[in-house]
Amino acid sequence: MDNSFAIFREASDNQIYFCKGSCEKLPEIKEFQNLPEGFILSPWAKSNEIWCISGSIESVAENQVFDFLRDIEFQLNSTQSLSITYNEFENEVLKIQKEIEVQNFEKAVASRIDVTSETFDIEKIVTWFQLLLENHQNAFVSLVYTSEFGLWIGATPETLISYENDNVQTMSLAGTLVNENDKWSSKEALEQSVTSKFIHETLEQFAIGIIEPTSINESTSGKLRHLKSGFKAKLEASQLLKLVNAISPTPAVGGYPQKESVEWLLKNELHNRELFTGFIGPKTNHKLLLLVNLRCAKITQNQHLYFAGCGINSGSEVQKEWLETEAKMNVIRSYWN
Repeated sequence: MDNSFAIFREASDNQIYFCKGSCEKLPEIKEFQNLPEGFILSPWAKSNEIWCISGSIESVAENQVFDFLRDIEFQLNSTQSLSITYNEFENEVLKIQKEIEVQNFEKAVASRIDVTSETFDIEKIVTWFQLLLENHQNAFVSLVYTSEFGLWIGATPETLISYENDNVQTMSLAGTLVNENDKWSSKEALEQSVTSKFIHETLEQFAIGIIEPTSINESTSGKLRHLKSGFKAKLEASQLLKLVNAISPTPAVGGYPQKESVEWLLKNELHNRELFTGFIGPKTNHKLLLLVNLRCAKITQNQHLYFAGCGINSGSEVQKEWLETEAKMNVIRSYWN
């Protein structure tokens, strides 16, 4: 029996939504209208590989959700995953900087996993999810389970695509500060400008008429601060999935230029990102909302796998980047007890 489900709450919204159904990999679909209603999932660097938990999306009360979670039978694997060590992470960062030095690409996002041994406990997971809902009002908070991908929890601040009534919106969220007293530097400004340039250029290939950018401002995610700017444009429905395929993964999670940096990461990273930095989100008859799957963890029968990444350019310092990934993991890890 397929017990796949998605429970989620959008940023700045108090309503919880629920979708339950079978999860299947969709055949190649070119038209937005032909996507089934349900909850979309796509793994890292496979934006043309779309999975869907097909079912109606319903608003539900919080207590209904938690009763459901206590009753469902989870079929979770035991895993033997290992954390990426500091030395392994340092090695990746230095390799990326060598590639930048010889101009193979301008930026790439180094990522890592931190693994903790945990006994599966649905009551503690319910509490964890409640705390994320309470403490991350400006994030898309989700708990998603499928037999293909397992059980994932997260609170992502980054919208990939929002589409409704021929209007598309997206954002450039890149550059991170961890400490309250840190000041923005040219390193973070470069990260943000590279991502913004890529998104604007990609939108120009598909959008109708003028693309409206918003000014850069500061956005918070837990204790982290990011540089964020937005983009709005008109888009025909027939172009939507082409845009999704072209824009993901953005330089904020892959690198720039996109093709060269992502190919390098796929060959050189020591772990499989799975759904981390892929995209997730609801599809209804008239709207598609896709989020970049950040600030997330995979829950298995005996482990939690926490994922985080950081943009590496010529100005990156290994110790600082390691601490940034620690802080990103703590956005959700700190609520587990």
